[in-house]
Amino acid sequence: MGQQPVPPQAACTPVITISFRDTSIKWGYATAPSNRRSDSHSSLVLLLTAITVVGALYFGGKVTIPFALALLFTFLLTPPVRLAEKTRIGRLPSVVIVMILAFSAFGALVWVGAEEFAGILIELPHYQANIQTKLDKLTKPGASRVSKGIATIQTLANELSPDALTQPNQTRRQPVPVEIVPSRPGAMDSLSWLGGSVAGALATAGAVIIFTLFMLLKRVELRNRLFTLFGISRIGVVTAAMDDAAKRVSSYLLTLLMVNSIYGLLLGVGLYLIGVPYAIFWGVLAVFIRFVPYVGTLIVATCPFVLSLAVFDGWRRPVLVLGLWAIIEGAISGMLEPLLYASRAGISSLAILISAIFWTILWGPIGLVLSTPLTVCLVVLGRHVPQLEFLSILMGEEPELAPQARYYERLLASNEEEARAVIEQCAKERTLLEVYDSVLIPALSLAEQDRYQGTLDDEQHRIVCQATGDLLEDIGGETEDLEAKSASPASPLSILCIPARDEADELAGVMLTQAVRTGGYNIKTLPAGYVGDALAAVMRERPKVLIISALQPFAISRVRSICRRARQRIKDLKIIVGLWNAESGFEALQTRLGTGCPDYIVGSLAQAELQLKLLADQSAEGRSEGSKPQQPQAVS
Repeated sequence: MGQQPVPPQAACTPVITISFRDTSIKWGYATAPSNRRSDSHSSLVLLLTAITVVGALYFGGKVTIPFALALLFTFLLTPPVRLAEKTRIGRLPSVVIVMILAFSAFGALVWVGAEEFAGILIELPHYQANIQTKLDKLTKPGASRVSKGIATIQTLANELSPDALTQPNQTRRQPVPVEIVPSRPGAMDSLSWLGGSVAGALATAGAVIIFTLFMLLKRVELRNRLFTLFGISRIGVVTAAMDDAAKRVSSYLLTLLMVNSIYGLLLGVGLYLIGVPYAIFWGVLAVFIRFVPYVGTLIVATCPFVLSLAVFDGWRRPVLVLGLWAIIEGAISGMLEPLLYASRAGISSLAILISAIFWTILWGPIGLVLSTPLTVCLVVLGRHVPQLEFLSILMGEEPELAPQARYYERLLASNEEEARAVIEQCAKERTLLEVYDSVLIPALSLAEQDRYQGTLDDEQHRIVCQATGDLLEDIGGETEDLEAKSASPASPLSILCIPARDEADELAGVMLTQAVRTGGYNIKTLPAGYVGDALAAVMRERPKVLIISALQPFAISRVRSICRRARQRIKDLKIIVGLWNAESGFEALQTRLGTGCPDYIVGSLAQAELQLKLLADQSAEGRSEGSKPQQPQAVS
């Protein structure tokens, strides 16, 4: 493989891509102006697409609302339809039977609820005197004092007004009050409004039924159309996204039904013990009305309270009703729901609130009902479509900031205590070598990248390195105690680790020293400095193994220089180049560093430890490979 020419700096700039999840850094060259134009163009296209979609959802609500409701019913009815199809009665009969049963049950619940509610309204006039008595007790005792105070303030304001001060002796004319009385709608107007509302509701219901029937009957054809739309090569992604969305929406709705059932049971039993009429009805209503986020909870609290005001004398039982609601709501909403909804739906509590506001503004009350299922679908898209990953990051239940990024961010915020807390938490779950490989070295790589791009100045870089160095000193004391207790036999290898360029490379070398010293290795790390000083130390120490510690993107040229000059001085020296946090592209790196130097290239401390163990075993067995030319190789 020939050496790749490096593009001129004027035309191209290095590009580093950092992945937080797999803690890897990939680097290469790309033309900077075209990248900036491409990024701005993609952002503009994404913004225009979002505006177009929101506008279509808002202005096309008469079509999009029934479609969204039908999609929700399709998620709910698909499992029973599949179950009915297993009886071999055919898809069409299965869909028709399930839809008839489902919508009949829904219609029966609505009819019974309307009948019960009408009975409550009919009985309310019998309690009009009781309601009026309570209102009088609330308003009359303080009304006189309040009204007198307001009248006094108004009199003083009139006396001190500019007109009263400039014209004290003139008789002021009081303005003639004008009241605009709107005309009362006639019987035909009321009937027209009622007929329009009923017709609109029936049209929406009919559209929902038709859409649901079509989606259930043609679900396989619709899925195939999606495969064709996104491309045959993305069948796996589309399938995973559809299955994930269906599973999360169904799980959320079933969890919500379970929570609402517990809520309704507790409320109904409590109201029955208090003596509130229609307690069973209020409990059943709570089960279904709480499918409407936030508003349903207020309805559940208000209706029984108002009825208790009308029915009972005094305030004891109404206060008990409010207390019962507060206890149940606090236990369910404050403890049970946060634990279940985020994990089941895959979205955060804040995202649920924001989505409820957004979809309510967009579609009204129906949008409030559909807000959480639609948001679940958006989060699923963000998980499977790279261009929409920001949706999953903003609304997902899991924090997307990896430990190395949290550690680095806390150091930039000058909060060393919280940065240490991140490392301490990781140390409880991982070994010291894993913490170094997966957290500290990637954090230093982030700092090197920001420094290379000019977003991190030298002072901030010094603060990050100094804080990391202090942390390593504390850890170093613990590792020395562990080394003394373990008393591992000393390795015959003498190892010298030199940093390629700056303090970050030195810190990576210190991590390697601490990680492998407990294995009995005689290893020493030099401070960062000039190449000449490092080579003089190599000649003075004359180690068996030389490790060059380097963090991208700065260190490649310096590594090549140190490697070649060390090879010229000591022919049989084993040279290992640690390009920390680099997990790919070793062949290109070997080509750039030169054939035959170094002997090994490793991308992590774990790989370096493995290579040292192999060299130590070879040395112990008396194997000598100095006379054999060896090609550089990567340790995996």
